[in-house]
Amino acid sequence: MTVSISQPTLFPWIGYFDMIKRSDVFVFLDNVKFKKQTWHMRNRLKSGSKIEDNEIWIRIPTKLPKTDTLIKDVIIDNSKDWKQDHLDIFQYNYGKKYHDITFLKELYQKDWDNIANFNIEFITACCRYLEIDTPLIRASNMDVRGKKSYLVLDICKELGADNLLANNGSKNYLDKDKSVFNKEGISISYQNYQHIEYQQQGDLFLKKLSILDLLFSEYKNSKQFI
Repeated sequence: MTVSISQPTLFPWIGYFDMIKRSDVFVFLDNVKFKKQTWHMRNRLKSGSKIEDNEIWIRIPTKLPKTDTLIKDVIIDNSKDWKQDHLDIFQYNYGKKYHDITFLKELYQKDWDNIANFNIEFITACCRYLEIDTPLIRASNMDVRGKKSYLVLDICKELGADNLLANNGSKNYLDKDKSVFNKEGISISYQNYQHIEYQQQGDLFLKKLSILDLLFSEYKNSKQFI
């Protein structure tokens, strides 16, 4: 059984969903430290400018967390009207296309206090939209412990995995402990995702944008690119 594990980021890129689709089980690593000004709370879209092909950032503000705050415990700063800011960004740069994506409209009609809950709800709903049926679970709901490689190993053992599908960003620390995984009969493979181009607005195709760019560009055809 192949398991993949990744932190619940905001509006992840296409490769994130490719990893989910290629796995038998996907685990949200929400029981590790939150890092401010990272993919946990921001991502990139494409500007609707007709002058040049630029990227723009979209964020969810958070209340200043303590240094040891876990992702699952981070609170959204709702003193800022971030939901309306997002909708304005969607409409200004992509027109009214987001109105045609029902799950996204429903997401913004709810009240949110916790950023991990928002991120996980979006990813879960987006998987349904893309017809990805991989089971999704939270590490915080599992009886697992440890740090870095050993936390990942414990998750794999708890699920009975014999293969870990990891992203290339985790290669540096996982390779150091590869022998520990081998002793448990768990192999490690790396995603090495090759980005596919789709019908993106503008002249220059920008890679690794949020999945939202694909959704707004291709709608129901989006599933063909995952």
